[in-house]
Amino acid sequence: MAVLVKLCTQCSAKRFLWLVTILFVLLTLCWYMKSPLSTEMNQHKIDCSQTSSSEAAKRMEDGDMETEQTSSYEPLFKSKIVHIDLKGSPPKPTYFADLFPLLAKLGATGILIEYEDMFPYTGTSLENTPARNAYTPSMVLKINQLAKENHLEVIPLIQTFGHLEFLLKLPEHMHLREVPEQPQAICPTHKETLPLLFHMLQQVAKLHPESKRIHIGADEVYFIGRCTACQDRMNNRLWSTSDLFIDHVTAVAKFVNDKLGMRPMMWDDEFRSFTEPQLVQSGIGSLVDLVVWNYKPALELDRDIWAKYLKVFDAIWAASAFKGATGSNQQITSVRYHVENHRAWLRLIEEYRDTPYLRKFKGIMLTGWSRYDHFAVTCELLPAAFPSLAVDLLLLQYGENHVHLADQEAVQYLGCTGSFIFQQAQDTYYPSCNFPGWEVYSVIQNYGQTMEQYAKVLNDSVVRGWLTDYNLAKQFSSPTHLSGIGTELSYLQNSFDALKRESEIAFPAVYDTNTTKEWFESHVKPMADKVGELLMAIEVLRSKNVWPRRPI
Repeated sequence: MAVLVKLCTQCSAKRFLWLVTILFVLLTLCWYMKSPLSTEMNQHKIDCSQTSSSEAAKRMEDGDMETEQTSSYEPLFKSKIVHIDLKGSPPKPTYFADLFPLLAKLGATGILIEYEDMFPYTGTSLENTPARNAYTPSMVLKINQLAKENHLEVIPLIQTFGHLEFLLKLPEHMHLREVPEQPQAICPTHKETLPLLFHMLQQVAKLHPESKRIHIGADEVYFIGRCTACQDRMNNRLWSTSDLFIDHVTAVAKFVNDKLGMRPMMWDDEFRSFTEPQLVQSGIGSLVDLVVWNYKPALELDRDIWAKYLKVFDAIWAASAFKGATGSNQQITSVRYHVENHRAWLRLIEEYRDTPYLRKFKGIMLTGWSRYDHFAVTCELLPAAFPSLAVDLLLLQYGENHVHLADQEAVQYLGCTGSFIFQQAQDTYYPSCNFPGWEVYSVIQNYGQTMEQYAKVLNDSVVRGWLTDYNLAKQFSSPTHLSGIGTELSYLQNSFDALKRESEIAFPAVYDTNTTKEWFESHVKPMADKVGELLMAIEVLRSKNVWPRRPI
């Protein structure tokens, strides 16, 4: 202020006005430099005003600082195919009308539909193959139309070697089993095998008139070269089981190519034990697209196997997992686990970005298994795994080091709050989600919390010390301890009753009554029954008022 007064006395009014103007401009520039970046610049940077220093440090330790613009990243996978496994918890066809637009927005370019017994096979030899609640031909065509409207490629998947339980369990096809007591794999030598498989493939192709590819499965063939016919054939031709396998899949692949005019795809695992000369000699490398699957956070792919595939096959696809890979009866999807699986795939393919091999990678299939096989109970439901799928698809678009961005955008796309990956606990509840089937997701979250409480109660010292089979058999226990644990068990019983009511309300938007019933009976009822038994045991034990002397 003293300086300004001095200037007023020594300078003319005109000079003073100039000085004030300059001072104002300088102050304005200083303020602008300290202000946040304009939102119109559209740069993805960490907002330090909302991030603690410890959190930022952790991001740097994890290698997830997202300081580079995502626009500079060129995605490694042009095709991103989402696997819909219908052999467990098949959605109502009407659900796809809501599902497909969201998949397209998240970056998916197609769907891989594994029909199993949900396809409407016809004909004398196949009339009993479809499930009683299988899709009708009009439903299949409608699904194809919905996919087309959302610019999603449709790739049907039909198993043609192993995992044929849905076919071989039936009395009319049991004679085609490789091992009589095992309906898992079909005999490749039986004269009826290829005609039956070709008939199935023709029917599938007919209801997918615009599909350019078809997946013939051929993974996990547990039984091969066991029957007398196969052994005689191998002995006569001096073949190994590898030769028998390659002969069968070659015949199927050639039929798909030559008769159906479609490109066959198949899983890779049976080829992992093959030598490079075996594969080269067979000519399989140019005949099929190879789909290499691995679902672990750290890929379990031997470098020699990978090098062999790159030399032999013209077209290779990666196969990751967004659900159905952490336990045969798993219901809670770990987003973090599956994100790490996708990051591992991105790291691997990134190694080939500047090599001629990159052109061989055609895309990635995000598998979402609903059962481990035809006889297993169901694992994660599709809506329950949608956060995982959304984050994984966005991560493939933005790159391995943009986990936080993929997480934040997935939360926004699904109408949720918070974070799917970086919350304090994996069972955080998202009451405000708004995506197709979110009500089912909510039920599964409640199920997870109830399961944790169930495990805690059954591991309680009172249950293990005063509510054992021995206590019940001898009717010898402490009423003091039984009273407290009885209250907790009653609370659990109420929780199971609530799950039944909630599932009956929420599931019909996505599933038919068969799936709703199966889910409750396989995943909830066993725990509810156990709680009921314990409550009855408490009543019996508490009816005693006097007890015998030891030994009992």
